[in-house]
This record gives sequence, structure tokens and C-alpha cells, in this order.
Amino acid sequence: MLFHTRTKASDIIRKKLVESGGTVTISLLDQKPCTIVVADGGCAFTSDKLNKHRLKFDFSVFDVIVDLLKDSPEHRARKGNAHGKEDKVGYGKCTSDTVMGAVAIHYFGKSQGESCFDPIFVLAAVMDWAGVATNTRGYIQLKNVDLV
Repeated sequence: MLFHTRTKASDIIRKKLVESGGTVTISLLDQKPCTIVVADGGCAFTSDKLNKHRLKFDFSVFDVIVDLLKDSPEHRARKGNAHGKEDKVGYGKCTSDTVMGAVAIHYFGKSQGESCFDPIFVLAAVMDWAGVATNTRGYIQLKNVDLV
């Protein structure tokens, strides 16, 4: 019996980053450089753009984003954000149908009305660099719908 295994976005990105020596400098959408570094023995990553918050992300954050994109029309979703005073989880630009909202709820475990740190500018750039999704102003679109 043959089993068809699908690849996870987290595995693709982890593998590409490790194959790049564990550190890579990519371009953000505004063309500024952003350094991504493997952390915790390959289980997580961080970025110079996230260091002031001392955040490390498990690679599973990319699977959360892919899940949203797979369920979105044309496999495309608004990035959203959590920057504004009105942009709390579930409100403003941080609703559950946005990438930021999905990350806030399903990765950070935030509840409606809570504030949340917004790392989407880095996460979207990493997904684009890895060939998983296309990062455009305001939106992310999945490139490979066979991802799980």
C-alpha cells in the first residue's frame, strides 16, 4: 500500500534555512534586509527584526498561515495587522480571516479583544523566500496548494 505524504510549509522552510547554513538574509517587502536564524537546535527561528522583543518562533507558525490560505478564496488572504488602537484580535484589521488574526488566535493563543505582537511582515517575507507563498502589499497568496 502506498501512502502519499504531503509536505508541511514548516518542513520546507526549516529545511531551506538549515541548508543555507542556519542563517540567511532576505528582503522584506520594502527591500530592507532581514536576517533569519535557526534557534533551539533547529526547532525554532528568530530574526533581527524581532530581536528587540526576544521572540523565537516555532516553524509551525507557517502551517497556521497555510491552513488559512488553503481555506481562503483563491488561496489568498489579507495580511491584516495588530498595530492600530482598534486592531485587537477579532476587530479592525486583526479579524480571523486575516493572516494576523489567524496567527494571533491559532499560534499565540489570543482571545477576542486582546492585543497581539505583529510579526507578519517577517513571516510573509520568509514564506516568499522559501517559495511557499507570494508576499505582496496587503496580501499573501499560497503558491503550492498541495501543502498540508
